[in-house]
Amino acid sequence: MPHRHRVVIQSQPLGALGGAAGPDSLHPMSDYRAPPPPPPPPPGPAGAEETVDDLGRPLAAWGQRLGAFVIDELFVYVVVELAKFALGLRHTFAGILLWFVMAAGYYAVLNGSEMGQTFGKRALGIQVRDAASSGPIGVQRAALRYVVVGMFRLIFFFGLFTLLDGLWPLWDPNRQALHDKIAGSVVVRVTPS
Repeated sequence: MPHRHRVVIQSQPLGALGGAAGPDSLHPMSDYRAPPPPPPPPPGPAGAEETVDDLGRPLAAWGQRLGAFVIDELFVYVVVELAKFALGLRHTFAGILLWFVMAAGYYAVLNGSEMGQTFGKRALGIQVRDAASSGPIGVQRAALRYVVVGMFRLIFFFGLFTLLDGLWPLWDPNRQALHDKIAGSVVVRVTPS
């Protein structure tokens, strides 16, 4: 015959062990208090605050702008080189003009669009906006924004201007490059789509 064990569980009301509940006893749920919320995340480097423009929009960091520029230039380079190869314009002045026209079109159409983002800017969560109204800058102003720098790339001596233009946001209070100032644009941070 199988052997059976009988288990008896006895319960006692809280406080039955001498009037006060001991430290290991259970407390009623009504006394439960949620733990305090975690502390807020620490701010960036000491004293660093997010830079915003006059309309309160967060301005793009120089590294974001540089990263977007590198992505866009690589994309334009590959597309233009394929076009020059297909058209037999490699190592010709017509090939240089083709590069300039295709690059100007790329930057003008995408930066001037409602989104104000090239592929590089979209990848890094930044966009070009009108400095005064925060709206899109349009294709014409976006083309001007590119042509200001793009034309100087054609002439080797003016490479210094291109470098200066690219570094300008580092010390400008609105983080604008020279081409932004000429076109009345600003590059702001947005969440990537």
